[in-house]
Amino acid sequence: MGGKNQQIHVVIQKLRIVFKGVQAHSKKVEKICGLSSAKLWMLHEIDSSPGVKVSQLATALSIHPSTCSNMLDKLEEKQLICRDRSKTDQRSVHLYVTEEGRRHLVKAPQPTQGKLSSALSQLSPSQLSKLDSGLEALVEALHVKDDQTGLAPLLGE
Repeated sequence: MGGKNQQIHVVIQKLRIVFKGVQAHSKKVEKICGLSSAKLWMLHEIDSSPGVKVSQLATALSIHPSTCSNMLDKLEEKQLICRDRSKTDQRSVHLYVTEEGRRHLVKAPQPTQGKLSSALSQLSPSQLSKLDSGLEALVEALHVKDDQTGLAPLLGE
């Protein structure tokens, strides 16, 4: 196997390493604190910005607002966060971490924002640009039409 086929093989192996690394981190997080990496990251973001609105949180996490609301429901069921409706505008909801939520954050492994996000933040702007260009070409070649797919957390993220 040589040339382009060799490159394809190497790229597939590296993609598998990335996906397995993200999944392994998520399993570790879930075992230690009982939350997925995505929910832990969400909890961390709320703790870092007390009173944050759902729309702001969704933007910070690069997820769809409805996905964000569904994840918040799960955190609220576990009494890790609380929602406070604005008295002047009932549509406006502010989010806060509860004491129980803080206990989860204390025992959580780092990085709380997820291993993938942490790794990407270590790349130079040039490396990020090249990676983005390559992934954009791959997405186009896959003919993926669902623009919302990129707004859902990775399995294990």
